[in-house]
Amino acid sequence: MAFFTCKLKSQALMSTTQVRLYFPCDLVDRWKGQPPRAVFTLLHGYTNDGDDWVNMSAALRYAADNNIALVIPDAGNSFYHDTASNQAYHTWLTEEMPVLLDQIVKLPHEREKNFICGLSMGGYGALMLALNHPERYAGCASFSGAVAMHLMLGQKDNPLVRYVFEPVYGQALELPENRDLFRLVQKVSALPAEQQPKILCTTGRQDHEPYYIYEQNQAFRQLAQSLPVDYTYMDWDGGHEWAFWDRSLVYAIDRFVNPGYADQILKGWSSEAFTTERG
Repeated sequence: MAFFTCKLKSQALMSTTQVRLYFPCDLVDRWKGQPPRAVFTLLHGYTNDGDDWVNMSAALRYAADNNIALVIPDAGNSFYHDTASNQAYHTWLTEEMPVLLDQIVKLPHEREKNFICGLSMGGYGALMLALNHPERYAGCASFSGAVAMHLMLGQKDNPLVRYVFEPVYGQALELPENRDLFRLVQKVSALPAEQQPKILCTTGRQDHEPYYIYEQNQAFRQLAQSLPVDYTYMDWDGGHEWAFWDRSLVYAIDRFVNPGYADQILKGWSSEAFTTERG
């Protein structure tokens, strides 16, 4: 394997920012001499950075199992927007980062080999970026994503909502049409099926307060299932936590590039362990 962190200069951000890259390229493994079968861009959650995907999940192991390259950027607390506080992360991620990475490493460019996934804030970001740029991504996945942003921004008298979202959307807390997943999925549904990204959403059944992620996903599910889009919804017992997101990534790999992979991993998790005690 090859894993390294790049510091790249962004004109849009007017600063340097980090991107982590992983390649399953060992000389003695089954992928020897083969280019990556896919690229997964993984987006982090609010108050965190891309290191979480490396430190808190088995993302690198799952990527190695499937010959997947990983791109793991940082985006602050921007919700992957060009924010009201002048953090131009949308421009960085969609215009600058791909150009700079292309000068450094060889990644598959084909749409059918590119996927984007994220957790929480990053779950919203993954769907928002893919639905705005369906020509770039064959699939997108939201794990415990804040998918009903308009419902949260409607709580204008909630101090927590203002603290989190004013730096992103401004004091008016207005959601632009091209940042509203409900409007975006309707727009994408009008495209020919082969031009639409596949959509996977997962949510934990106990993921409620303070942002009511489970409830947000039910609202988005109701809309998406009424549209001609390739949408898959999954839930199981769990909260806003890494055990849930790690499993979600397995399902995304299964859904997008390797059908049957989830069964393989889940079988390993559920196999009975026998214990022999001394004495």
